[in-house]
Amino acid sequence: MLNFGSGTSRDAIQALVCGLLGLDSAADVGRLEEGATTAAEAELVDAENVVFLLDLLGLAPSGQLRVLYEAMDNAAREAGRAATLVQLVRRTNRRQPRVLAIEDLHWADAATLDLLAPLAAAVVDCPALLIMTSRVEQNPLDEAWRAKAGGGPLLTIDIGPLHADEAGELAASFPAVDAALARSCIERAAGNPLYLEQLLRYAVEGDASKVAGTVQSLVQARLDRLDADDRLALQAASVLGQRFDREALAAVLDQPSYDSERFAAHHMVQPHGTQFLFAHALIHEAVYDSLLKSRRAELHRRAADHYAAFDPGLRAAHLDRAGDPQAARAYLAAAQREATEYHYAAAQALGRRGLELANEREDRFALASLLGEVLHDLGDMPAALASCQEALTAAGSDAERCRAWLGLAAVKRVTDDIDGALADLIDAEAAAVTHGLTHELARLHLLRGNLYFPSGDIERCLKEHGRSLELAERTGSAELEAAALGGLGDGEYMRGRMMTARDRFARCVRLCQDHGLVRIEVANRPMLAFAGWFAGDGAKAAAEAALAIEMAQSVAHHRAEMIGRHAACFISLALMNLDAAFEHAEAALALARGLRARRFEAEGLALRADVRRARGDLPEAARDAEAAVALSFETGPAFVGPFALGVLARTVTDQRRRQEAMAEADRLLSEGAVSHNHLLFRRDAIEMAIDADDWDSAEKYAAALEAYTRDEPLPWAEFYVRRARWLSTIAREGSSPEALAQLRELRAEGERRGLLHALARI
Repeated sequence: MLNFGSGTSRDAIQALVCGLLGLDSAADVGRLEEGATTAAEAELVDAENVVFLLDLLGLAPSGQLRVLYEAMDNAAREAGRAATLVQLVRRTNRRQPRVLAIEDLHWADAATLDLLAPLAAAVVDCPALLIMTSRVEQNPLDEAWRAKAGGGPLLTIDIGPLHADEAGELAASFPAVDAALARSCIERAAGNPLYLEQLLRYAVEGDASKVAGTVQSLVQARLDRLDADDRLALQAASVLGQRFDREALAAVLDQPSYDSERFAAHHMVQPHGTQFLFAHALIHEAVYDSLLKSRRAELHRRAADHYAAFDPGLRAAHLDRAGDPQAARAYLAAAQREATEYHYAAAQALGRRGLELANEREDRFALASLLGEVLHDLGDMPAALASCQEALTAAGSDAERCRAWLGLAAVKRVTDDIDGALADLIDAEAAAVTHGLTHELARLHLLRGNLYFPSGDIERCLKEHGRSLELAERTGSAELEAAALGGLGDGEYMRGRMMTARDRFARCVRLCQDHGLVRIEVANRPMLAFAGWFAGDGAKAAAEAALAIEMAQSVAHHRAEMIGRHAACFISLALMNLDAAFEHAEAALALARGLRARRFEAEGLALRADVRRARGDLPEAARDAEAAVALSFETGPAFVGPFALGVLARTVTDQRRRQEAMAEADRLLSEGAVSHNHLLFRRDAIEMAIDADDWDSAEKYAAALEAYTRDEPLPWAEFYVRRARWLSTIAREGSSPEALAQLRELRAEGERRGLLHALARI
């Protein structure tokens, strides 16, 4: 791990992975990609982890892998990288035990340390040894890191001075130094191996007794003895960092013909694969310190020019060290590139450094805005809010202020500061309307629609998303258009217009497929399955739910997977596939608890209770149902309270408790609840009435279900209404040819729509 240049800490993991795969870390992109493919073929990593292996190798995934990678959130990418590194270490070390070495850990960045923690935990139970070195005073392995590493055995060895016999052994490797001078060097070094080595090398070249007593002075004295070309070359190399390559040296030195192999003769730089490496950080620092400030700045500018075409980060760092006024803008470009590749930790570090250097107002605004977006995606909302506020302070026009207000509103939405977010959008709208900022207006209405949704203000939610859709179509932004369609689908679902909701979700998904917007597609596919099931197409909805789960798993979108499993559970239960239904309910419940999504945990408990009821396990079903009802009231009963109460009523044997649950559900529905409660509770109420031969109640709830869906008739609801009425007619009046014909039609329809659980009574 190195402190500056092309071998900074971000390359330590890449070098480690390359070593495990038998690759040269300086190999070209083609060789590295080939190595990743070979690793998957050899089952050193699972096929689904190739995208993370490419990232660990410093490569940007392409094609479908790129689409999947973009769809993940930052937490999923970080978890995937860590899991892939651990998997690679475990599998390669089964074939051949390895020693994994990371030197100079004190220069590691946070992202590298986060990857080393699970690696340290993994080597505990596989044939590998992880060795890490660090300066004592800068050791980053604190208690927090050790906790991330699982608290496994970590042996710390403080390396002391060389013993006399060890120092003598090192001195013996310099036979040109006579014994008396070697003893003098050993005494002066006082056990410091680097200092002793430099003393001995200087003794070979001259008289070590005349040199001041520091490593730096020794190195500078040795540097002074070199001929001018070699001295200038070493100084130019020091500007590039501890590790450098021939091309970079030639560019900085401006001597393409210089033979870099001459470095080996001086033992201050050594070959390192296809590159070169200073023998020690202190040697590098000593050579670098020998440069005059003006010469150093000139060489850094040359290095910046060399890296401009392919490494914006290094270009920015060299301009920074040169004291160039363009450094802040260079850091902005570098941070933008890292953010584009979803390397948010790197983008954050680059953006912060750029902001520290920025003197121009435009640069401060751009850097603060970018930092706000990056920190939002990292989930650090307090820091994101501060950056967006800084961007607003730096803004110099209404257009810039509009973008800053949008950033603030996006952060406040996450932190549930709904009033604050709506206030920011009022300010943003005034600026956007005045200056005709159509794209910003489309984003603004989308945000406002998303803010109205959780408050239950569906009419305004739909109005805002509709306006966002119009503007997105005008600007040609497929991403905003897809997001608005998803928002419209959610709104229509909330008010029970499932046919319209299905069409909105279907349009959203098609648009996402056309433009590779996987993350938006993944978020909306489960709702397409739900709306499709209520629309009466059970087979298609089952396929949609399965695909929704698969896609959500592929990008580690746990919330989408959870909702997809809810849909799959409802559909499987209707198909009387009780084992599959139970599996989906269990998985959804685990996901909800992992996400700490307590509203969805209540739904998962109600679903599991319903499956257990269908299996005949009424005591366990009742326990789950009671827990679901209690949790739904803690988190807001309008979400799943009536559904949970309906399930409870079907599971309890106590008639009084059943009546209480039914009455409470009716009350909640009259006060307003999410549409699935109206549909599912009335379906369940019809089922209970039919089971009890209570035909008045069956017809009452059938009428309520019909009334709820009158504005937009729903095939799913129509089936249950017709079934209740014809069964009631037969029970009251006896069979007739017309009634039997209707039952035959209902049975065929139930089979076609995948509502097999409703056919037994028919």
